[in-house]
Amino acid sequence: MAGRFWREAATLIIVGRAAFPNNKVRGFPDSNYNILLLKRNNRSSFMPGASVFPGGVVEASDFCEDWLNVFEKCGYTASDLRHLRNSAPLPELYTNKPAHYILPEIGFRIGAIRETFEESGILLARHLPRMYHEQHEVDRWRRAIQKDANKFLAMFHEIGGCPAVWDLHEWISWLTPSSQKGRRFNTIFFITFLDSMPKPAFDDEEVVGLQVISPPAVLQEWYKGNVWLPPPQAYEISRFLNFQCFEKLKRFAHQRGKKGLDHYFPVVNHTINGIVSFLPGDDLYPEHPDYSGEQGAIEIKSTLEELQKTATHLNRFELEGNVIRIIVNVVPKYGHVQALDFLSICGKSEF
Repeated sequence: MAGRFWREAATLIIVGRAAFPNNKVRGFPDSNYNILLLKRNNRSSFMPGASVFPGGVVEASDFCEDWLNVFEKCGYTASDLRHLRNSAPLPELYTNKPAHYILPEIGFRIGAIRETFEESGILLARHLPRMYHEQHEVDRWRRAIQKDANKFLAMFHEIGGCPAVWDLHEWISWLTPSSQKGRRFNTIFFITFLDSMPKPAFDDEEVVGLQVISPPAVLQEWYKGNVWLPPPQAYEISRFLNFQCFEKLKRFAHQRGKKGLDHYFPVVNHTINGIVSFLPGDDLYPEHPDYSGEQGAIEIKSTLEELQKTATHLNRFELEGNVIRIIVNVVPKYGHVQALDFLSICGKSEF
């Protein structure tokens, strides 16, 4: 199904420790960490102008068995790599890979690391030789990999080191709604933690800007209309409102990543006064979602308020005019935390 309706992708949420609390937002305690967001070019064919986490389509080279030689040269055995597989049921993203590939848990992580390097210049790797940290070497390889993803494997063969796959933790996966015109993606979101945020560098082509910012601050900018966050980014950033402390979020992500990978496929409906996207766990989420989009748009002759009253368990986006709400009261699967409603915490009057 993936090849017919969508492509597979990997995204990386980079959380960096902040030296001092910053980005103060009314109603929220100070936090000591930031996240990295990249702004896509307005000319992009997918999500133009959006602020997103680094990431993109995974390539066959990300799953090449030759990566095992790269890890072996750094002293990592096949057993070390198998530790990335947890005991939870495997998602379809993992089970559909050919037998001759490396573990999909490794390949998707490699894809996320490669795309992050291409888009931001940040390379998450272990055992790199000192010479590699010279900027001209970084730029040379980055340009080559942007043109040919196969060069990522070639780079490690030539200079040594290996992708830091153990530093990435499974967070969630999202599938683009079937109502989306054009390209669709089934995307794994990983999360990683850095004691200091490296200085990113955008290429001014695919990526034209960036922000290193706290979750409450970027959500405030989103509600003010200063940045555009696609629904998956907005939802996942809203989960971070549960955490003010870098170390607590890091411990949570490390432990939660061992419990399984939940999958979100929004089902978009048009109502009398707005648009609602139902997510898994909502009472109105369909038993058999239309993954292909062959059924067309769904029209509901009710208001957003009426739909809320017909359900006990809520997990949804609501769009009424220019106001977007994330409404969640269900307990997430696999030990995750709820996305919190930014507006109900800070007060809608602020906007």
